[in-house]
Amino acid sequence: MSDRTLSIKRILPWVALIGGVIALACAVALTQIRNAALTDTGVTRPAVVATLDRLQALQPGRLEDPAFQQAVKAALDEPYVATVWLFAPDGQIVWAGGSTAQSAPAPGTAAERATAETRRILATLPEETLSAEQRTLLLAASAIQAEGEHNDVYRHLVRPIAAPDGTVVALVGIAYDVSDWAGAPSVGWVALLAGGLGGFGLYWLALPLWVWLDARQRGERAWVWAVFVLIGNLVALLAYLLVRPPRPA
Repeated sequence: MSDRTLSIKRILPWVALIGGVIALACAVALTQIRNAALTDTGVTRPAVVATLDRLQALQPGRLEDPAFQQAVKAALDEPYVATVWLFAPDGQIVWAGGSTAQSAPAPGTAAERATAETRRILATLPEETLSAEQRTLLLAASAIQAEGEHNDVYRHLVRPIAAPDGTVVALVGIAYDVSDWAGAPSVGWVALLAGGLGGFGLYWLALPLWVWLDARQRGERAWVWAVFVLIGNLVALLAYLLVRPPRPA
């Protein structure tokens, strides 16, 4: 084995160590950023409430009002809004758009999309406990949360929309960012992710390369051991260190 190869072999454990430390440090920093992004800062809810207030102020005479429906769809472009739902007063899903509305049935109803837990709770209550409007509001709130996967990232609001005479003509639901830290990843977040992946790659690849060089030096099946450590990583490395033969004199 040449002097250059021996030098590479000597530095590979340090490369693995440095890569592992970088990956761990980036993972800790990313976790802190994610925790901050999932903490309600009190900034996003007032902005979304203002959006709903503007929709309520329109007082459409009917659900099919083109200006009202256009305003509902335009709400998807408002700050912090991720998904917008439009329901008829009876809970029929009229329109849904945004990141968590991909699985919305069309046509469908809030009752069909609501979680089984919500339906079980409603089934335990006497019929007179809630009015029809309150029951539909509860089912609509459950329906927009039914996707579930992103409920740690989003919060939800549902509001009835009334005509000038006070008759409810629609329900609007919005899923919105829990924090103003959420949304598009920042440059720092992307840099930490890239650094973490790069450090992890250095750590993961340096070990099988070291094993390949070491096994060659000892006359072992270098490629077999290298692939074994590439797959099994640290556990496989320990197994190799336990069974490898002494170096030839």
